[in-house]
Amino acid sequence: MIKNIIKKYHFSLTSTNFYTKLGLIVFGLLLIESATYAQKPLNPPPPPPSGSRINLLSADSLVGVNQLPYYTRQFLGNVSFQHRGAILYCQSATQNETTNTLEAFGKIRIVQGDTLTITGDTLYYDGNTRFARVLGKKVVLTDKKVSLTTRIVEYDIQKNRAYYPVRGVIVQDSSVLKSEKGFYNTRSKIFNYKENVEITNPKYTITSDSLQYNARTKMALFKAPTLIKSKDGDIVANAGSTYNTQTQQSNFKGRSKIVNEDYTLTGDTLNFDQKTESGFARGNVELVSKKDKVILNGKVGVRDGKTGFTKIMGNALMRNTAERDTLYLSADTLYAYERKDSLVAKTDTVKQAKKEDKNTAAKMEKLLAFGHVKVYRSDIQSRCDSLLYDLKDSVIHFFSKPIIWSDKNQSEADTIHVYMKNNKVSRMYMINNGFVIAKDTALNFNQIKGRKITATFNAQTRIDNVVVEGNGESIYYALDEKNKLIGVNRVECSKMNMKFKENQVNRISFLGRPDAKLVPPTELTNDGNRLDGFNWRENEKPTRAEVLGVKFVDKKVGVKPVLEAKK
Repeated sequence: MIKNIIKKYHFSLTSTNFYTKLGLIVFGLLLIESATYAQKPLNPPPPPPSGSRINLLSADSLVGVNQLPYYTRQFLGNVSFQHRGAILYCQSATQNETTNTLEAFGKIRIVQGDTLTITGDTLYYDGNTRFARVLGKKVVLTDKKVSLTTRIVEYDIQKNRAYYPVRGVIVQDSSVLKSEKGFYNTRSKIFNYKENVEITNPKYTITSDSLQYNARTKMALFKAPTLIKSKDGDIVANAGSTYNTQTQQSNFKGRSKIVNEDYTLTGDTLNFDQKTESGFARGNVELVSKKDKVILNGKVGVRDGKTGFTKIMGNALMRNTAERDTLYLSADTLYAYERKDSLVAKTDTVKQAKKEDKNTAAKMEKLLAFGHVKVYRSDIQSRCDSLLYDLKDSVIHFFSKPIIWSDKNQSEADTIHVYMKNNKVSRMYMINNGFVIAKDTALNFNQIKGRKITATFNAQTRIDNVVVEGNGESIYYALDEKNKLIGVNRVECSKMNMKFKENQVNRISFLGRPDAKLVPPTELTNDGNRLDGFNWRENEKPTRAEVLGVKFVDKKVGVKPVLEAKK
């Protein structure tokens, strides 16, 4: 540049106006230099990294001039830009090439790859951080089968993370999710929903305050207490629990509850398949059969919905609250079996038969108890090694040398079958080595012994009649009208029938020739008034507190502190 100026103003060094022309040259150079520096900002922003500049693809027109200290351009009509794999479309845009940012307006559309699209009304995009903020009356993010609709989406392309800070609606397949705000990772397909979360599906509805959902695996992770409602029942779960929305299989942590029209299942941890109604529960387990009003408690519970089988282990407890007088039963392990009762009349037509299958209700039919079995009700108490409780026929089968107390009676045998009527003991069958002791008002012990014994009871659950078959023996106290002892009758006969009144023998009949002897009071000895094997074990009779494992005041059905005390 200086050479050109010297050529333009070429002159002779000997010219008389040498100093004048030299001054003009210096002045011109100063003007050029000052103009060059005037076009540079005092603190220019650093240039964008190599390869990250936002590139214009198309526009109908270019409007605007530079606004120092930044170099900006304005574009109108069918504008599109490209930046590191993402295409940005709009109607108008202002591009700041100095800061590598973009403001766009009208029909915003961001396309990343062949799966993700974001549409809206306004876009603010930073090419250095690859961060886009899309606003509008309706902002939609679409990623394959996932669609998010909201008013603001902040998308970090570099981290593959979208965030909506205002209420949004997400649709995937047949599920619709709503939340106040949330995050979506476009690479892992994981959503994190916050505040007033609701997932609606034709099969279920999930409500929570915070949950994580994997769109690929269909797995939901609850980060707050959550309620799941479906036609199969309701589930109440705590934070840390997981639920597969496709398979309806769950892993619940913390105190959780499953409720349907047939039963309620509660536990500290639950693994449950809602489709098959099968699962595993641990810690303070409680199963309530609603139709039977039967409650099962224990440390561990296993349920198979297909077979209607439930197993309760560890300090197992059963409460039958169907009547006013609750029956309590405790054991090491309980097994419960359900049956299906049709709610419509039987028919021979196939169509009606299918209808019956759909209108069935599960009811607990049988209950098996094993290990240290104890039974308590106000009119009957028992100890045995195992039993079978038939709820349908109201029969309890006691096994392995059980002992039963009812009022002032004690009954023992190898096996005992107890039949209930109107929720009271009606009949009792004792098989092999039966031994019945009835304590009368005078504190005497009337005794009956035999191979098979059948006893019937009155409305007060006192012995009304006893039939002995095989090797019958009896000792009964004969009293006068004033309850004064007349003597002790000792009888041996293969078969005998004894009628009782107020726990005293009122009448006795024999089949065959009895060997009978009346011993007067003066000749009584301790051995003479006791049959072989006599053992009055009233002190072993279980109390309600012993069966439950805690002393408490029972409020109708609920017994909350049972399991804690039985540990």
